[in-house]
Amino acid sequence: MKNYLLALILVSIILFPKENFMQQTDSNNLFKNYFEKVNATGDQQQKAQLTETFMQSVRSGQYPIFENDSDYVLLYQGPIDSVGIMGDMTNWFEFIPMTNIKGTDLYYYRGTTEPDARLEYWVLFGEKGFPSIDSLNEFSVLNGFGPISELAMPQYKRHPYFYNYIRGEKGVFPDLKHHVVPSKYLNYDHDVHVYLPPGYSEDKEYPVIYGNDGYDYVEFAVTPYVLDRLIEEDKIEPVIAVFVTPPNRFKPEVPNRMTEYGMNDDYVKFLADELVPLIDENYSTIKDPKGRMIFGSSYGGLISFYVAFSRPDVFGMAHSQSGYHSFEKNRMINLVKESEKKNFRSYVDVGTYEEKVGATLLPPDELNFTVGNRELKKALEEKGYDFVYKEYHEGHTWGNWRRHLIDSLIYFFGK
Repeated sequence: MKNYLLALILVSIILFPKENFMQQTDSNNLFKNYFEKVNATGDQQQKAQLTETFMQSVRSGQYPIFENDSDYVLLYQGPIDSVGIMGDMTNWFEFIPMTNIKGTDLYYYRGTTEPDARLEYWVLFGEKGFPSIDSLNEFSVLNGFGPISELAMPQYKRHPYFYNYIRGEKGVFPDLKHHVVPSKYLNYDHDVHVYLPPGYSEDKEYPVIYGNDGYDYVEFAVTPYVLDRLIEEDKIEPVIAVFVTPPNRFKPEVPNRMTEYGMNDDYVKFLADELVPLIDENYSTIKDPKGRMIFGSSYGGLISFYVAFSRPDVFGMAHSQSGYHSFEKNRMINLVKESEKKNFRSYVDVGTYEEKVGATLLPPDELNFTVGNRELKKALEEKGYDFVYKEYHEGHTWGNWRRHLIDSLIYFFGK
């Protein structure tokens, strides 16, 4: 029996990365005890000693601090006049100052959220200051602006696939096939990268998934690695993945993702009438809409849904991740309501911390992506569509999208 229990423990350590255990560390009273002691003394030397002892515990792994399943504490230590946080907990809209503990160089923020929430945030030095990751927090997720610190609450389960990427590492996959694809509809080229599954053979036909914001899904969502794992573990059938990157990535020049993804019919024609035939000609694919899925996030989620809605003769499946369905006063939602039911299946998900997305860029009445997706869900229900709808206690982030792309892949292609 002892050997059996030991084996179970070893298997658990192998299967579940250390971060899952670390985030369950019993640090409930760590900050509370320190806070009470440091405020009870007026002796500066004693304050300094208490603070140093406390911070040693924090640096040894008891951070972020969870006082219970819902309450957390974030910290910053240093000689500075003003420090605070901005992130999913503020909808990336509001600067929340941290509170200084009198007589010390330590600042804290105590927040409350859902026990299974996963939030991302930056530390800011002053309301207009430069953002930085939380130096005390080893967990971060990469996006186009760099790494962002991750707060995973006690009941959130990190997926073991991302163990090698828990500190904001970039996905690098040199074996992807690169194509430069011209378009007569758009009058410019696209960089397209193609993933082939392990054991790819011309003697077999494969379903194909098409990703908008393609290279973002490669670097930030490490999708090629995720596909390798899902296929090797026999959780999905082997698929080919086509990553389509918009022009002027991370640049303000046009054309760009916004000019393409705003329900642009020429972009739809490029995908359906130029790119798909090219992929079908060069790779061993299932040449049927039931074998093609399109996916994307934010603006990319909107265009992914619109592509399948517009061309169900080409794409039989769509995954919209945090889709911008409030675009142009709910144009996509109204199309669903006003049109005949289309023959495609969809997977729609969104975070509950997406109520002010793009607050400095988008019209004020289009910022609430959570509500926009709920309205799309209602329209799909009323029309009798075959779809899945999910909400998560997360924000408009790559940490959200990379995790839950796994769910739709298993739903559409699971064995």
